[in-house]
Amino acid sequence: MNTSCNARADSNVIVFYFTFGCLLTILGTILNLCSCLLFCRAKSLTNTPYSIFIIALSIADIIKLSAEYTVHLLFFHIQHPYFVCSVTWFLTMTSENSSYAFLCALGIERNLKVWSTDRRALMSRRTACLTTICILLLVIIYNHPFLFWPYDVSYCYFDIEKRKILFSCDNAFYNAYGIRFSLSNLLFIENIGLNNFVLPLIIIATNITLMIGLRRRSHQRRTRFGTYKNDDWKERSVILYMLLSSVAFLLLTSPIGILGALATFQGERIPTNNLSILLDLMEIIHHCSHFPILLMTSSIIRAKTLQILFHPHMTRNNSVVTRSSVKRRVTSRSSSSTRDINISRFCSPLKSLSNTS
Repeated sequence: MNTSCNARADSNVIVFYFTFGCLLTILGTILNLCSCLLFCRAKSLTNTPYSIFIIALSIADIIKLSAEYTVHLLFFHIQHPYFVCSVTWFLTMTSENSSYAFLCALGIERNLKVWSTDRRALMSRRTACLTTICILLLVIIYNHPFLFWPYDVSYCYFDIEKRKILFSCDNAFYNAYGIRFSLSNLLFIENIGLNNFVLPLIIIATNITLMIGLRRRSHQRRTRFGTYKNDDWKERSVILYMLLSSVAFLLLTSPIGILGALATFQGERIPTNNLSILLDLMEIIHHCSHFPILLMTSSIIRAKTLQILFHPHMTRNNSVVTRSSVKRRVTSRSSSSTRDINISRFCSPLKSLSNTS
């Protein structure tokens, strides 16, 4: 077939997409790298299981930003059908599904910590690493049909200064496992399945149960002890983070999935109008927002970030100081306890002598 179409978006909107998308991609990559650096350098955060999910989430967001925007720049030079219609969409959907799945895993891990009464039911760091590997394998298996070689493709171009520039793959057709399917069929399954239905429902459910669990534990603490505990402000920051992350997820990612599903349901191909371009930018913003939301809602994250950025040598010194101070406290307590025992042993015969006399 090798037919082509013209993008229905205005040239000004497409230029705005490339300009603003470039800034967002650079900013999002820097923010996600800062998140990885923070959870790798801070000792109090590195040894936690949720740090594994946040690091994996940041790496998935970086791949998503590159696949969503940077790969479009390569279309100017690489116009191979397998790269444009298969590799690009595989990277986009795999990184996107992995990002959402790591958000689900993060919410489940937080729920285990809030709702479980037995410490053996909590997730360890090793379990978090195995869960991350399993998520990646399942997502790759789920999205592997994008990697088949297309036997027919069609491109979509846009005109700038009387010059046609390749913008995206309009549609592609595959033949695998004795079944013929198209790229629009695969994207329709993604939009109504794992990408915009199953994973969003899990994220919303885990966030709601986490908020209920945190409020329940705070209420139990107040009724049992009669006072607020120092950890209540941490719980409120967790509630605020989960609420903001779920709201940002719904507002920034759901519209483009709904638009793609409606376009496929109406018999159209991949939408390339002005609305779809703006919704793609909103999705890029979402993959830049995880670390800023963490900074807004957690004072500990802000303090650790400033410490690593401006005083990177202080993290190791602080760990050494804390260890030495702990050792001093332990030795002082042990010496005082042994001193008390010796005094009691010395005084006990004196007391017995006085009693006999």
